[in-house]
Amino acid sequence: MATRTSNNKIKIGVHWKNSVAIGLPSPGSPRHPKLIELDPSVPLDSYISKICDDWKIPQLNSIHYALRYDDTHKFVTEQNRLQIPTGQVFYLSLSHEDEVRDLLKYLSSTDYHRYDSTALERLKLAGEDETFALEFVNQYGLDHLLKLFINDEKSNNFENFTPNLLRSLHNIVVNQHAVDWDNLESIDIIIDQLIVGVNQSKITRSHSSSAMMILYSIVNNESKYSSKIIQTLQIGHLLDYCNKQQDMETQYYALSLINVIMSKGDQIIRSLLVVAMSNTIVTLRLRELVQSIINNDEPSANDSFSSVDNLVQSSRHLTRSSLIQQLCLLQRFYLNELYTNQMNTAPDRHDSKYRDMITELRRSAFDTDLLLSDQSCQDLSMRVTSMNLNETITNPRRVEALQRDYERLGFQDLREPIKDFQSVPPGILSLQNLFYFCIHQKNDYIRFVLENSCKTLQQQCPLVKSAIEITRILCTLFSIGIEPNRHQNHADYFLLFYIISSFFEQAFVRCLLLFNKTWKEMRACDVDFLVVSSVVHQQICQSLGDIGLTNSSISIHNKTLISPSINQTTLSSPILKTVMNTSLTSGVLQKFTFDYFSERLNIHNYKDICKRRDDQELKREETVMRLPIVETLKERLRSHVELLTRQARLKTMKKGQIFMTIESRPGAKKTKNRLMYWQLLDNEKHVQCSETTSTTTKENLANNNNNNSTSSLTRTMIPLENIKDVQSNMDQSRSASFIVQERSGKFPRHSNAHTSITISLHNDTTYTLLCENDYDMSCWNDGYNILLHREMDSFYAREDMESLLNLLCQLQILELDSPMITLPQHQLSVPTRLPPRRPLS
Repeated sequence: MATRTSNNKIKIGVHWKNSVAIGLPSPGSPRHPKLIELDPSVPLDSYISKICDDWKIPQLNSIHYALRYDDTHKFVTEQNRLQIPTGQVFYLSLSHEDEVRDLLKYLSSTDYHRYDSTALERLKLAGEDETFALEFVNQYGLDHLLKLFINDEKSNNFENFTPNLLRSLHNIVVNQHAVDWDNLESIDIIIDQLIVGVNQSKITRSHSSSAMMILYSIVNNESKYSSKIIQTLQIGHLLDYCNKQQDMETQYYALSLINVIMSKGDQIIRSLLVVAMSNTIVTLRLRELVQSIINNDEPSANDSFSSVDNLVQSSRHLTRSSLIQQLCLLQRFYLNELYTNQMNTAPDRHDSKYRDMITELRRSAFDTDLLLSDQSCQDLSMRVTSMNLNETITNPRRVEALQRDYERLGFQDLREPIKDFQSVPPGILSLQNLFYFCIHQKNDYIRFVLENSCKTLQQQCPLVKSAIEITRILCTLFSIGIEPNRHQNHADYFLLFYIISSFFEQAFVRCLLLFNKTWKEMRACDVDFLVVSSVVHQQICQSLGDIGLTNSSISIHNKTLISPSINQTTLSSPILKTVMNTSLTSGVLQKFTFDYFSERLNIHNYKDICKRRDDQELKREETVMRLPIVETLKERLRSHVELLTRQARLKTMKKGQIFMTIESRPGAKKTKNRLMYWQLLDNEKHVQCSETTSTTTKENLANNNNNNSTSSLTRTMIPLENIKDVQSNMDQSRSASFIVQERSGKFPRHSNAHTSITISLHNDTTYTLLCENDYDMSCWNDGYNILLHREMDSFYAREDMESLLNLLCQLQILELDSPMITLPQHQLSVPTRLPPRRPLS
């Protein structure tokens, strides 16, 4: 928390707390809460003295009292008072020195029931404060505390280890960093009894979290007793504490203890995790735990400790996200132990198990028994020359047919197909996944093979190569083979692993079918395999992100809207709350099914991937173009770009264009409406308009103009100095009434008055040019403005100049060999679009 400046005053609340025994006499009169404004320049003792006077506490010296946080029960001192937020609530208590002295009197007493009910309750609350813990250790309070474990006549009975006693010992040792577990006297006896109690499930629900909390702290701090705890604690019994009936704190420390044992234990200890989690009962309990997290079940007061303060103490540090992270970490250890060895192991070419797998892959797809199953994966060249093999195997046709089947399955090595799985990773894991696909979803497997068999070899989606790539992608996304870090947050893909059996294998099958679907959408060839792989990787990654618990919960909560017309009385109705909670829960639960995961894979298709990548690239270019150094470069190039745009507009006018022209002369009774060819002469001083018939084309007019042939044309030369004004988009409502009898089939009907240019001469003659589109109108209007020494004010002129300016800036940046322009780093991605196919010549 950021500290406040020393000149800011804050307001706090102080009340009398009867629920916590602080050694003060019962008030004779009501002690009402007080609102105090704290001034950092005024000592804290002054405020405490005033509170004691107002509440008529019979204590002359206010130094014996202190303020404590109402939620954390930590003491307020002069050193930490600047961290107090405004609006914080406190209660009056003995100072930490007097609290230590008063508690030591109780701990040295021989009345067991007395200190169990009062002292240990207070000791547990105060033990989380570092100032109190330091004073308690300095006063040799740990010696008195440890004697309660060792010297009591009931020390052999684990029921003596009350939750407050264990929690007090843990809080004081953990919050006082100068004390080490190894330096505590007779701590080994306590550890032995804790281990026995956890393994034999002799601990009551109120004791279990405190016991596992101490064991976790000892192992986490790498004590000399850590190896003893790791070797003797049984993971199966720890998983028993993860059932839904336990409180959140017990579940959390049971999972934390398992994870710390996994991170610090050897391979033998880690292998026990797979054995323990293969138990059906354990799997069911973890699944119920995950379901309760998805349902957002809150632990009730009966599931935690007896008092309200204990419940607050338990839920203050532990949240639902903390439990999620421990489950995610457990899933990381479990997946590593389950798949890492297979992922990093290449198959033995002489192992009959793997040869039988490949034989089944071929037989299931083509339903042929060309060769014996135990010999189908050996080197075919050796088998053909061998004299000991069956006579049918030496038939060259059978060998060729077998190789053709392997080729249709997508094998690269047709002589010895098992060599395709030699690359590590993913090793034999890809072969096992493909075999799972063949056995459990045979119809989809056969459809995959036969669908690609009818294509050419270049257009086929290779089954084996795709399976190897999908296995590699899933291992990367699920971080299989990477040692988990207990101090980092991990992605929450774990939910479906606990809810769905064999989720990794089922996800492989679904993603392999997605690979084939994307291959067809992209119309890919064998040379485009890496491009398709990059798109599929992004599809899987985004789909897994959609089924994450955090994203799903946020999206559901954001979509849950309450109508403003519902009043507060209706909102407080228990029936409405139940209905809202039920709908919210069902909405979250539907996001943790395999069908929803498959749906997300279909939604993130190739078209959407391309659109998102184009948008990202466009945003990146816009960001680069907004850099200050690029803006400076734009200002330098702007005049040159404007000159190029002017030249382009004049060049368009010099090429000439045919317009439907409406000519209006003063005093004339009839307006002429005809096709005319307009062109700017090379001297840029005259505009020429030539009347043409409906059969005259633009090319003929241009040729006639170049040949200076005027036999079939009626030309009109308009000097620029005779042009008085040029306007565009003029509303010509009467233009629709003019009907042209003879029209060329190449020209559409020009009845759109908004796409027109009106040229006014000094002799009051006007020419209205009806354009085919807005772009032609803007180009000619900009050209006339240039000739009349005006600014180009059309939208297309600004757009063309901006596009050309950005293009020139990018060229200048690429050619500029200077450290002055530093662009943000951007990693080039694999192209998302395949090059266009060109017909073979």
